[in-house]
Amino acid sequence: MKKVGSKKDTTSVDSGEADPLVDLKAQGEGMVKDAMKAASQVAAMGFVKDQLDSLKGLTHKGPMTFRVAAFLGGLAMICQCFLGSISKLFSFSPLQALIEVYCGIFGVIIVILEGQDYAFLKTFRTYVEDYCKILTFTWGRGIFYMFAGSLMVSQFNLFDMAIGGWMCFVGFTSVVVGQHTANKLTDLKKTLASEAVVKEKFKAMDSDNSGTLDSAELAALCKALGSSLDHNELVAALNTMDKDGNGSISYEEFYGWWSGWKHEKESIGGRMSV
Repeated sequence: MKKVGSKKDTTSVDSGEADPLVDLKAQGEGMVKDAMKAASQVAAMGFVKDQLDSLKGLTHKGPMTFRVAAFLGGLAMICQCFLGSISKLFSFSPLQALIEVYCGIFGVIIVILEGQDYAFLKTFRTYVEDYCKILTFTWGRGIFYMFAGSLMVSQFNLFDMAIGGWMCFVGFTSVVVGQHTANKLTDLKKTLASEAVVKEKFKAMDSDNSGTLDSAELAALCKALGSSLDHNELVAALNTMDKDGNGSISYEEFYGWWSGWKHEKESIGGRMSV
């Protein structure tokens, strides 16, 4: 009897139903994992959306122009020159190390000038532009970029030469774009015969009645006056007139450009805005 009972008890335990607490725990863990996965997906989608919005914003401000290209080149100069100066010191080449230091400083200046989306750089940018007026002009920056790039090329190693060549290209592009834009803005200015015409055209193109012209409205104004600008030229034109660097042109800035500048070809570029 004892043996049979023992077998019956064992069979009862083996064939019994699963513990509901175990099932509940498993379900809970599954829900937590699903929630974490969903949260990760939401976070990832949010990050992607933010990046796309940022890219869209840059599209209106002028991405892939000499401004952005110069900013990226400046960052590359800083990184390469920091590593290069250390390696040159350890290889007992003090002159080359000094050139690397100079190029690194130039890279910092380039980042300050072109990194105008970063508010903390504004004070430094104002300081640089106040003490070196040539850097407030597109052609002036282009010459500076070519000079900095040529120093990088003189180091005769792969990375320095690649970055230096890039900066020389950006500098040459800045000078060419500045010259073309200056010519078109000169023609544009000639079509504005009087202050009344200036005010009329400005108001007509201010489609949102904000009292300012953004890049799209400036492009429409130039096109309406017979001076169509390509993407880079539009950026340069906006920078020429946008004296406070806020990304839009007030009537005072537009009128000041029309009435006060007698040497457009020398002043194209103004303060670059990011």
